[in-house]
Amino acid sequence: MDITRLDVNEMIAYLVVNSTEWIRSQRAHHLALSTALPDTTRAALRGYFTDATLDRARFRYVDEIENPGFYKEFDRVGAPIPLDFSSWAGITFDEVILVNESLVPSPPPHSVVFHEMVHVVQYEALGIEEFSRRYVQRFVQARNQYMNIPLETQAFDLQERFERSDGEVFDAEGMIRTTLGPTEVKGTGS
Repeated sequence: MDITRLDVNEMIAYLVVNSTEWIRSQRAHHLALSTALPDTTRAALRGYFTDATLDRARFRYVDEIENPGFYKEFDRVGAPIPLDFSSWAGITFDEVILVNESLVPSPPPHSVVFHEMVHVVQYEALGIEEFSRRYVQRFVQARNQYMNIPLETQAFDLQERFERSDGEVFDAEGMIRTTLGPTEVKGTGS
């Protein structure tokens, strides 16, 4: 397949299928190696997220966040990769939060984990496939503009509010679920 010949809809379909598979495989791999959120992080995020969500979330430091294997197809034809995950501070695969230890000190800043917890809730509400579809579709439609992905803008907006809150707790999880809408909630992303 020559991905340079795909139209927008074909590229979206290609990326959704492959990213969904990648998310599932990364979740499975890292889940077994992850731990509960650090106690200090749980305490700092209590009230913003339910105890059930904080209990469900898993955490792991990694040397580097690896790019998906299907990116080799982009390299093969000399096309730029969609997103370079290796430069990211963190990423979430369903309930598993990975933090890049070369970019983020230990213990991780609460705001970094807060951002990823927004994605944990989004995954739980939408499921892996729908999360992937929404993420990829908006990214491609916005001509690869990362900050135009609504799932990311929601995470960054809530992270900024958390950083400015000076300890005044707000129901971030409730806000996320309300924004996604009750008819769209699909249960766990597992």
